[in-house]
Amino acid sequence: MHAVKTKEQYEESIGSLNFLVYMWGKRGKYLADNPVVRPSFTTLSRTYEMAYNPDYVDIMTARSHITGETINRFNHIYQEIDDLIKKDRLNKLFNGGKGSSFHRVFSTNALNALSVITREIDDTYGTDYHIRFQRYLKYVHNNDLTCNGAMADLQEEDYLPAERPNSDNHLMHIVEKREEGIIVGGTKVSEIDALNSHEIIVVPTSSYDKNKKRYALSFAIPSDTKGITYVMGDESGDTRKLGGGMIDGVKLLTQDSKMLCLFDNVFVPWERVFMCEEYDFSEQMAEMFKYSFCF
Repeated sequence: MHAVKTKEQYEESIGSLNFLVYMWGKRGKYLADNPVVRPSFTTLSRTYEMAYNPDYVDIMTARSHITGETINRFNHIYQEIDDLIKKDRLNKLFNGGKGSSFHRVFSTNALNALSVITREIDDTYGTDYHIRFQRYLKYVHNNDLTCNGAMADLQEEDYLPAERPNSDNHLMHIVEKREEGIIVGGTKVSEIDALNSHEIIVVPTSSYDKNKKRYALSFAIPSDTKGITYVMGDESGDTRKLGGGMIDGVKLLTQDSKMLCLFDNVFVPWERVFMCEEYDFSEQMAEMFKYSFCF
């Protein structure tokens, strides 16, 4: 069976999301038509369209090891060496022959890192993160979702005032644990395609010790969840930084554009939490995410 959305289905599904966005200090509207957001939207649409093109179906799709159905390769968990080869070809296809990673590959890296680290955490602590992740992955496969891999932390020298009390609160952290889930707060620096994604997958950036275990956190939530605000400034909206490849005479545009994803007391149910204070695995998670870029 074929579980990949059509281009039209993807565009309709993104259009139904309700993002809270501020661009240059003003509330954003009609995002798909925004000149800053449009290139990413068009290219992500193309990843769905090409999955039905006989010339690209082999590189664009894979068979889900969970459902057995045909899925978009961007959501695939590597099963063999051939998967790594095709991922590299996929990167180059969307980057004009260059080896740099296309934005949607960030979620591929996050999914593959979680598929390994959640099992290792479970083996060490007897948790059930891997079962939760498998259920989440099945949901992603069945609905052919575009996910945004959010790893980068906010750099104080780039964004924050010189003096700010409790400045480490900009790091993604656990605010409160509840019976039904956790409350999180903080900021991630994401790519522009966050505004064209169904889900956000958060992973830690670096290692933490037991005194900073509240930062050792990984979870996934819908990208328009209440409490998430997207903020774009002047530099992030520089459309002169557009780049990309050419496929079948159609220019594919990617952007070196960053935006802030602000989490203000956002609720995450336990079934979508994949790391919670297991600080001794935070560096391993971050390194595996980064290591995926080597393929």
